[in-house]
Amino acid sequence: MDEDEGILALTENGALSVWTRTTQGEQWQWTKIAEPGVAERKPDDVPTSMAYTRDRIAVAFAKSGVKVWMLNKGTWQSQRSILRQNVTAIRFVEDGDALLGGTKDGVLWYCQIPNGTLRAYTFFKSKVYHIDVNSTGSHALVAQTGGRTHIVGIRQDDNKGKIEQVYTLPDSEAKNANYDFGALFTSKGSVVLFGSVDGCVLLWDKDKAEVSCGLDLGEGAVAQAVGSFTSRSSPAENCLVTGSKDGKLTWWPQPSATDSTCTLALLC
Repeated sequence: MDEDEGILALTENGALSVWTRTTQGEQWQWTKIAEPGVAERKPDDVPTSMAYTRDRIAVAFAKSGVKVWMLNKGTWQSQRSILRQNVTAIRFVEDGDALLGGTKDGVLWYCQIPNGTLRAYTFFKSKVYHIDVNSTGSHALVAQTGGRTHIVGIRQDDNKGKIEQVYTLPDSEAKNANYDFGALFTSKGSVVLFGSVDGCVLLWDKDKAEVSCGLDLGEGAVAQAVGSFTSRSSPAENCLVTGSKDGKLTWWPQPSATDSTCTLALLC
């Protein structure tokens, strides 16, 4: 959560809770903050994605659409749902005033919160399973099943919904690739993290759509989660974090945006 004030959790039945540190900072306290009504939810209506920003939370469900909560005077209050089935990825944009979403059948859509109209932006040929947005909010990085990710313009102008770049591996390398963690911007938006091959997480030059370097987790390691952290105080603190199937978290320096090549080492 913002300012490291807590950890937001989503359960398999769609309940939302938060873990926060006690006043002394020595223990963690669990609090349930919201859950869908029993009458609203059917057994196969499982949560598929969650998004959070400041005072807003959204959860996508397979059948009932996207449910939204806003924080008002210390209480999370339910808002009007977005009635779009088969949503598989969501992300807040425009400082939380809108949601960007992707579906099982490959539609990238946009909807203002809480009372907007859903609009389709782009149509892909496969399921959208992860969405990231650059720091300026001008472009989305949209990952689809089948080993492809695209940069799409999302500003409210003529560039809206336009595909500007495609990232995909050659067939000879793609057969050994893993794409579990989706795709992320890093290094001030100049580098894209997408895919891993033989234990190496791939970093792509955003403009050239070419692999420039990698994070070597070790032979046989499988990357399941990747994060990018940008410090507000010191660029020296900027880092990447990888989580592998064997339970290891590893910190790495971010590659410089001006480097033509990069060799990354672990941060100890």
